[in-house]
Amino acid sequence: MPRYHCENCNEPRDAAICPKCGADTQLLEGDASSPSLDQLVSRVSRKAAEAESAKASTPVALPRPAAPPRTAPPPPRIEPAPVSQSQPASTTSIVGLDELHGVLDGGSEAVIICGNSHSGKSEIVYGYIRANETYHGKAQNLTLRATLRTDDALGATNPQELWVQPIDGKRVFLDPSGEFYKLAPETRQREHLGEVTEDNFKFVQRAVSRLAGIVLVVDLTNVVDPRAQYPWRRQEEDLKFVLSALRWLRFDKEARSPSVGVSTNIANRVSNLPRLDKRVLVLFSKSDQLAKFTNQRPLDFARQRLKTLHGALMTHARPEDAAQVPLQAIGELLHR
Repeated sequence: MPRYHCENCNEPRDAAICPKCGADTQLLEGDASSPSLDQLVSRVSRKAAEAESAKASTPVALPRPAAPPRTAPPPPRIEPAPVSQSQPASTTSIVGLDELHGVLDGGSEAVIICGNSHSGKSEIVYGYIRANETYHGKAQNLTLRATLRTDDALGATNPQELWVQPIDGKRVFLDPSGEFYKLAPETRQREHLGEVTEDNFKFVQRAVSRLAGIVLVVDLTNVVDPRAQYPWRRQEEDLKFVLSALRWLRFDKEARSPSVGVSTNIANRVSNLPRLDKRVLVLFSKSDQLAKFTNQRPLDFARQRLKTLHGALMTHARPEDAAQVPLQAIGELLHR
């Protein structure tokens, strides 16, 4: 007699699992709510088989390999713009320029000291201040800001700086550092400084309009070749251009074509302008070396050995205002 019944097939069965449809059958005798041991084993086996089948059919996601740790990219390298030590700074960074403009606006006039770096410009200014104090009893405070100054050495004007030294309440010495005088085309080409522009004259432009005099300083120890016929030619070329530029700045008030370079503009127009109307002095610094070259008077020495500079004086200054004279000539310049 069958002990089980398959509800799916609606047929009696002898086993707990219907061999036809595979479903669980119902127990016909005993407690139907309590499955037999065969049913329990059958159910567990079937559930296990279904789980294995599902596991086999489900793709297993493999773990991704760990990404390497991210590192911050290096900061972009910023190449500094090449700056020549001899190239004058922009006007906003010229130390002493505002101070100069202040004293000029107050009514003072400027004696402009011109010369290359380490030519002795500052020593000449200092020598006059001391001489004025010692021999005329007119004391004046020294305003030089020189980082290399010691008890035994005055020290040069700091690079890219203007030394404004009051003289007597009416005049001041303007002593720019030598880098500002790298203006001549030959010098700029040799030192790769580029074409001169009007910005290169900002350090002296206002002073030219309030001019009291000009002092050109020649360093007798600064020679390219002591055996050459004109060993100071480079200094002469620099000072020649400075003289022409000061004349141009003082008198050329017409509008300038932007298509014409400054050097060309000066060369083209300066001969049609009035000559410098203030005294121009040439001083030989370290002049104790002069005896090694000549026993002539300074003017004769300049005429024969510094012909370029002598010609510049005769061209840009009035003959009565051009002189190559000792230090005391500064006093004459200031008391004319």
